[in-house]
Amino acid sequence: MVTTNESAHSTQKSLVGRVRSAIKSAGINHSEVARHIGLDASKLSKSLAGTRKFRVEEISGIAELTDVTTDWLTTGRRTRPPRRHMVSEARPEEAGEATEALSSASVSDETEAPDAPVVEEPWMSKGTRNRAKIIAAAWELYADRGIDKVRTEDVARASGLTASAVNYHFRTKNQLLQAALRYSLEVIGRTRDLNEPSDPVSVLRRFARMHAGVDVRIRRVWSIWIQSWARASTDADARANLAGVYGEWLEMMTGVVLAGQREGTIRTGDTALIVKALSIFIDGLGVARSTEQMPLTDEEALCMLENYLNAHILTDDLPTQTKGRGTAPGCPELTQ
Repeated sequence: MVTTNESAHSTQKSLVGRVRSAIKSAGINHSEVARHIGLDASKLSKSLAGTRKFRVEEISGIAELTDVTTDWLTTGRRTRPPRRHMVSEARPEEAGEATEALSSASVSDETEAPDAPVVEEPWMSKGTRNRAKIIAAAWELYADRGIDKVRTEDVARASGLTASAVNYHFRTKNQLLQAALRYSLEVIGRTRDLNEPSDPVSVLRRFARMHAGVDVRIRRVWSIWIQSWARASTDADARANLAGVYGEWLEMMTGVVLAGQREGTIRTGDTALIVKALSIFIDGLGVARSTEQMPLTDEEALCMLENYLNAHILTDDLPTQTKGRGTAPGCPELTQ
């Protein structure tokens, strides 16, 4: 029999889960949420951790900011959970052709381009749709023209909205840039698969290979990341934006590595260090590919990835026939 206290704890836990989902889906960082609802950031962190209860006015403020109803946040009824979708003009067939060479390597079932982008869903409110359009338009413009060369008017024109609408959703360019950075995570990350990896090795390999790909959307991801790194070296706000979004990427990757460690397919040890080392390797490869600072073919990039994973990430006794394990065509196996 469930006691009153147990029931209340379960209700509070469900509410916290929906609040976290709404904030994440809206692409807003916790500090911005805290400022919007007039709450100290440390108190918001405690509430999200379940050690402090949200007040009614705080729930209302979060609902307004994330564009969901207070009824859904408090009860889960009447509306579906908020979901953000990638919005891009890249044609799905182009993306498929661009990644065909990569998918022919050892993992044919998992290596693929991101899902075809969706502009809107029936459940989306006008505000949610407009926000998604603005982020998608800014993301492509930042990547193709350069962050510093894009004006609010350019984003408005590309999204089919007004400059006032852009300023309504994003008060500063830094806020829009942070949303574009997080959008990049969605393009390359497939958050659902990273959070719930049914096959950690295949998931890890797919994301590593996508970084080495030639899909136009992946090139745009790297364009924005590289520009953001350059800005972060001299600008404190840009550094804070980058650190916040990159921290989310590390958290997602950590979930995959932990899942693999639990099932015995990924090496045990200092998980944080494993994730950092893998991210640094992938970042270096992505920069080399994006800037074309050195000649590097698809086959060479895949070979490097396979060798790194086999040498530093996957367990030594993982059978070669294991789903997701193998070597790229023409890539020699490492010798001890």
